[in-house]
Amino acid sequence: MKLGTLLLRNAAVSLTQLEAGLRAQVLYGGRLGTNLVELGFLDVDGLGQFLGELTGLPVATAELLEHATPEALAAIGPTLADQHGAIGLHIRPDGVLAVAVVDPSDTATLHELAVHANRPIAPHVVAELRLLYYLERHYRIARKARYVRPGTRRTLVQADERRRTQPAAGLVLPPQVRLEPRKKPAAPIAEPPEPVPVRVDPIEAAADATDRSTAPPEATAAAPALLPYRGACDRIDQANHRDQIAAVLVEFAIGRFEALIAFLVRDANALGWRGRIATPRGLTAPLESLALPLGGASALQAAHDSLRPFRGPSPSAAHPIEQTLWTVIGAEPPPIEVLVTPIIVKQRVVNLIYAHAPGGERLPDVASDELCELAVRASTAYVRLIRQSKHTLTGG
Repeated sequence: MKLGTLLLRNAAVSLTQLEAGLRAQVLYGGRLGTNLVELGFLDVDGLGQFLGELTGLPVATAELLEHATPEALAAIGPTLADQHGAIGLHIRPDGVLAVAVVDPSDTATLHELAVHANRPIAPHVVAELRLLYYLERHYRIARKARYVRPGTRRTLVQADERRRTQPAAGLVLPPQVRLEPRKKPAAPIAEPPEPVPVRVDPIEAAADATDRSTAPPEATAAAPALLPYRGACDRIDQANHRDQIAAVLVEFAIGRFEALIAFLVRDANALGWRGRIATPRGLTAPLESLALPLGGASALQAAHDSLRPFRGPSPSAAHPIEQTLWTVIGAEPPPIEVLVTPIIVKQRVVNLIYAHAPGGERLPDVASDELCELAVRASTAYVRLIRQSKHTLTGG
């Protein structure tokens, strides 16, 4: 039996609430129970009881986790605790180590923990949110920004505050990126046409022609193989998980952008999720610890509020939000132009995709347009995944 089925059978949540939890799980990740708690449909203690009933295992309660012994904590250690979502609780008189784990059905993890601790393991099931809190408390393992809620540890700007920080005259957005169809450029008359494979996509041909015409000879010879636009479209259309969609966007950045970051949008904040950073300095902090408020005037906020791509310099003269981002990703000097395109599900922005060109120069038109078009395809893919999850009503 799946958790969703158990919750419905016990009338712990309604079908509508379960579907909302499944939708949030598709869009933001995490386990189904975590999303139901975050939505306010369950509390952590109630979720723990259902997880215990589902698995037939004892539950790692807040009291057990609060009084975890130093010997048990040391037996697991911070590295395995973070890697496998596990916390040592206590060592029983018979020498067995009681361990709180999020996924007690993962026998490979239990075996690895037993080998590392050099003693038998007695698993206790624990809700994901509770485990993350105690990983931070006992092992100093910081939670990812996606799991930090307003009023817990970070100072996150709420929507009403964001509106109050808007400039009095509103935002003046630069021209949007062009999304009209592109034509294949004509080959030079003075040179014989190069042999091409059958079924060359005109968009890919235009991008290739642009790269050859603007790159120096030595750069052209050493340029990495680009993920073709059509191939990226196909992979997004066939994706079975949000991480696969993000992976395509990140791979698409290779050879086109110096930095590309996919943000999750939650609680009026842009939370670092996935990305490719090829700046000279590189990341100065973990990307998934990045939380940027959608307040004041910024390229992120402009794309979020308009539900359209933003391309150009920051709308704020001081650009504090972008400066925070550039510091984290090591962008020096700051780019003169950025692109932020939203991924939208039912008129709600769920992701913001940020990109800037190599060296912080002007963005390439073709690659920018294609990235915006991929974001639209990602929106469609999300809707497909949500429908699939509702049909099956499965989760973890």
